[in-house]
Amino acid sequence: MAEYVKLMEKEEDLLIENVNGKNLMEYTAEIAKWVRVSGTKEEVESLEYCKKVLDGFGYETKLSFHKAFISVPVKAFVELEYPKRISFEALGHSFAPSTPATGLKAEIVISTCSSVAGKIVLCNGLPSVDEVARLSDLGAIGAIFAQDDYLHNIGLSPIWGGPSDKTEHLMPAIPVVSITRDSGNTIRNEIEKNRTFVRIESTVDTGWRDVPLLEANLKSDKSDKFLLFSSHIDSWDYGAMDNGSANATLIECARLLARKKEQWQRGLRLVFWAGHSQGKFFSSAWYSDNHFEELEEKCVGHVYVDSTGGMDAEIIIEAPVMPQTKKLAADVIRKQTGQDFIGKRIGHYADQSFYGVGLTSIFGTFSEQDARKDKDVVSFKMGNTKFAGGLGWWWHTKHDTVDKVDEAFLVRDTKIYLAVIWRLLTSAILPYDFNAAAKEMAHTVSGLQDSLKERFDLSLLKERIGQLVDATEGLNKKISDIKEPGEEADKINDVLLKLSQNIVRITFHDNDCFDFDLSGPMFPLPSLESGKILAECAYDSYRYHATKLRLQRGYNRVMHYVKNALELLK
Repeated sequence: MAEYVKLMEKEEDLLIENVNGKNLMEYTAEIAKWVRVSGTKEEVESLEYCKKVLDGFGYETKLSFHKAFISVPVKAFVELEYPKRISFEALGHSFAPSTPATGLKAEIVISTCSSVAGKIVLCNGLPSVDEVARLSDLGAIGAIFAQDDYLHNIGLSPIWGGPSDKTEHLMPAIPVVSITRDSGNTIRNEIEKNRTFVRIESTVDTGWRDVPLLEANLKSDKSDKFLLFSSHIDSWDYGAMDNGSANATLIECARLLARKKEQWQRGLRLVFWAGHSQGKFFSSAWYSDNHFEELEEKCVGHVYVDSTGGMDAEIIIEAPVMPQTKKLAADVIRKQTGQDFIGKRIGHYADQSFYGVGLTSIFGTFSEQDARKDKDVVSFKMGNTKFAGGLGWWWHTKHDTVDKVDEAFLVRDTKIYLAVIWRLLTSAILPYDFNAAAKEMAHTVSGLQDSLKERFDLSLLKERIGQLVDATEGLNKKISDIKEPGEEADKINDVLLKLSQNIVRITFHDNDCFDFDLSGPMFPLPSLESGKILAECAYDSYRYHATKLRLQRGYNRVMHYVKNALELLK
């Protein structure tokens, strides 16, 4: 092993030893003093605190403001009016329209009812963008979601960032409120016996307002490239775990990393986003829009931190990654905890606003509850996971206070982040494995071809991706021979960044690279997702031909970017 690699490993170990639990809890408690709703003075005050701390570490900081589309629930109320009169605690939801001032009165039916037109509909679980849209299309005039024992805040816009004149018609069209499971059962029991009527009231304050953004930079003497490390500052209520503890992780990493700046091969940029919870990731989307060229040319990747150190957050082996960052996560987690990493695929969440830019990313919401221990909670669960069961019963509720943060788990999570960022800052060659990404693409296309059969021929794409698998394997072999920084390493890093732009734009993005996809589930090659529909269409029907047309265009897009990637590796 080269002396440089040994030195960086030794420095990493020394950094890890210095993660300070007392510091982490102090940062968390300070940030969680404020209810940090986007666009409020409390949010600004929390960032002023973060700015002061980072100034003390030697970072060049800037607190700025921009317009954002923000939606804040103000009040909500549900009343059973007939055949009994009972009032229930309720919660409104961001981006849903308000009811009239006098409320909305109608018959209530369950979501499986054959006719919901003109009615309010009772549903189970967390409010869903897709379910609200479905009910609206069927003519429902309102929706009530019966959650669990607690009321969890949820935003209901499908539009990433904010609406433009092109997408504003996609905003929710009906009022939506939530009640507890017991309240839902009470109403459901009445529905089963009688025609039942309810009245709901909901006020949601939605519009454009100024929000803050804090950026902190520490440059490297060796390169003008930088790593983006970010988290959101806004919260529901006091948001100690979501996202005060994650903000603390970012600050503690910043403190320790600044001490070793002379070892960095590239710089570090820290950003705290507003408009995450109440703005559908608005600030990170705004940043992508307004820094596109700089990010495309200079940014080597994105590390995101959210909800670290939660009480009982035992599961760290299913954190979200891209295929090309899975090995990096696995190596660090195995070294720090001895556990074997499984991972899940990063999706449309966690301020991942940089797929169009083409940034390789690692992590999002991090440590989670064990799904095997509490299956009666509807709080946040994302992706097809084996063990990860969400962020705790207090997630997005008024109960997310400092007592929900476990210092030992917060130290554990912060050590993992610190090691990952250290490697991204100091490795002679960025620790990305695009062979893993190419193999995922090959697997996806092969499975899709099996489903499509003779309906669409993907053989040329399969062949081209096979060439990419071979080429990236060759690249990995070349990388393994280079242990020291220098001109040869710099050339390969430039190739990796361009490779990332071509591969991320087809494996995590469907739209034009300057626009955003809607939020929601993500197929591993989004431009080919229509192939799943085509495989099920009645042959030679209108839908068959319309879907095939969309698939052809998506196919051309993927072929183009794979060709670009292959050109880079010649």
